[in-house]
Amino acid sequence: MYLATIYEIFFLVYIIMALILAVILIKRKHKIAPIIIFLSIAGLIYSGYIEPQWIKIREQKIETNKLNEEVKVAVIGDWHFRPFKGENFAKRAIAKVAELKPDLILMTGDFLFFDDLPDFENDLRALGGLAKIAPTYTVLGNHDYGIVFPDESFLYTDSHREITKILEDSGIHVLSDEQKKVTIKGEEIILAGFDEYWRKVRYPEKTTKGLDKISALKIGISHHPDIAFEKVAENLDLVVAGHTHGGQVRLPLIGAIGDAESLMAKDDYGKYLPNHQPQIFNTVGIGESGPHLRFWNRPEIALLRIK
Repeated sequence: MYLATIYEIFFLVYIIMALILAVILIKRKHKIAPIIIFLSIAGLIYSGYIEPQWIKIREQKIETNKLNEEVKVAVIGDWHFRPFKGENFAKRAIAKVAELKPDLILMTGDFLFFDDLPDFENDLRALGGLAKIAPTYTVLGNHDYGIVFPDESFLYTDSHREITKILEDSGIHVLSDEQKKVTIKGEEIILAGFDEYWRKVRYPEKTTKGLDKISALKIGISHHPDIAFEKVAENLDLVVAGHTHGGQVRLPLIGAIGDAESLMAKDDYGKYLPNHQPQIFNTVGIGESGPHLRFWNRPEIALLRIK
């Protein structure tokens, strides 16, 4: 049974049992407890089924002094396809991207949750709609490799080869420790796509080789923001990354609740850090890991206006 399905069953059982308990307490003339139970049910329905579907557009201006004309880059991270967030959700998100008319689309990996790939292949193929809007590039994330923790203490099916083939066949370019030169509005931009940070075998030096001799805008794409804190990234102008989900659940005055096991400070999850070298743009992502819960942290499509 899929882990995502287990979460769905748990949520449903909780709601039913909580309603039964609330009715019993009302019949016994309790006043406060039923209100608390109804609030918990409402909170679960909102954070589990409403906010995760409520996509926002986040626009961010980024100054690099490398371009004569503004370039619009859409950034989407952490799809984590699962029940209720599959092909139809992807098509709805893609329609929103089309309205933004980006010049370039970048994705930061983690296309799967924990589930087996075969039932989600059509969801992945739906992302080919992005390539019809603008040139689309992506890297892969730890879930795509079946890695749950950085020490690889818990692993599941490694689907990165199958994911890569599906995306490539759909017109999406998958970068793995490699560079790609693109021309947008007559100007060259170098994309440096890093392989999954938690993999034991990876070659980040290959990804940035020779960039110190290039004056063009250099954008690093990484699932983890951690790469931006390493020397290998020092010649990049900007790193776009995902993974943190912005904490996924955030509370007013407290901030991010989820821990992404990242070098990035928890207070910076999901933020743009213009004063870091290189600059970092960390998207809160569009999907969820673990329980499909979001609070105070809507799934997003980011539009970077880079100059």
